[in-house]
Amino acid sequence: MPTLGEILGQFSGAGMEQQVPAIEGWGQGRTLYGGITAALSTHAALRAMPDLPPLRSAQFAFVGPAAGPLTFTVELLRRGRSSAIVSVDCRTQDGLAARSLLVFGTARESALDYDLMPMPEVPGPDGLEDFHERPPRALSFPLNFDMKMVAGNRPLAGGDPDLTVWTRLKDETGVDPLISLIALADVLPPPAVVGLDKWAPLSTITWAVDIFQPISEGGWHLFRSAAEQTRDGYSLQTMTLWTAEGHRVVAARQVVAIFG
Repeated sequence: MPTLGEILGQFSGAGMEQQVPAIEGWGQGRTLYGGITAALSTHAALRAMPDLPPLRSAQFAFVGPAAGPLTFTVELLRRGRSSAIVSVDCRTQDGLAARSLLVFGTARESALDYDLMPMPEVPGPDGLEDFHERPPRALSFPLNFDMKMVAGNRPLAGGDPDLTVWTRLKDETGVDPLISLIALADVLPPPAVVGLDKWAPLSTITWAVDIFQPISEGGWHLFRSAAEQTRDGYSLQTMTLWTAEGHRVVAARQVVAIFG
C-alpha cells in the first residue's frame, strides 16, 4: 500500500496536464476515497503553478468513479493581484471522475480578527479507543489513518448523527501540510449512517471546503462531523477540523447520497 507521499512522487507530466498511475490501498468501494481524489487534484494545481497564493476555498464535485490511471487537467480561470481561481478536472479512461474549483488568495490587513467556533475541550488522543472497530470490507483507505473516538456514536449504533474523533495521516513523509489536510478532511463516514441498521452504499456528491490559513503543521487533528438533515436518500452535513493546538483550519459541507 503506497503512502500519500509515494503517490505524489508518481506524478508525471508538466504544466497543465499531469498523470498518476492506478492507486492501490486507498479504495472506497469501486472508486478512490474522495479525500485523496481532492488532495491529488489540489496537488496537480500547485504542481502546475507553484507560485499560487495560499488556498482559501475549494469545491469538489465527484462525477464518476475514480479508478485506474488518472489524468489531471488544470486551467487558470482568472488571476488578479491578490487572488487566483483554478479549475482541475480528474479523468479516468471512462471519463470525468471529479471537477474541482480552487480559490487562492494572499493575506491582507484587516481590522477583523475573531473565531466564534473555538475547539471544544476534549481529552487528547492517547488512550482513546479506535474509531473503526472493524472497517467495512469495501473500504481500504481507513488503514492509512489513525482515528480515535472522542464523542458521538459509531456507524450503525443508533443515536444522534454527530461524530467527533482525533485523526491523523499515519505517514506524512514528503507531503505538503495542505495536501495532507485535504486528504484528512473527508476521513469520517457520513454521520447519517449512525442511524442505519446495516451498511449501505454511499456516495459524496459535492464537497465545499473553506480553509483557515496558515496551514503549517500536520499530525493530530480534532474532527467533528454532523448530519444536519437527511431525507429522500440525501444527507446534508457539516464538518470542522482543528489542529491539536486549537487552530480551526477547515469548515466544510457535503451533500451525500445514501442508498439505504
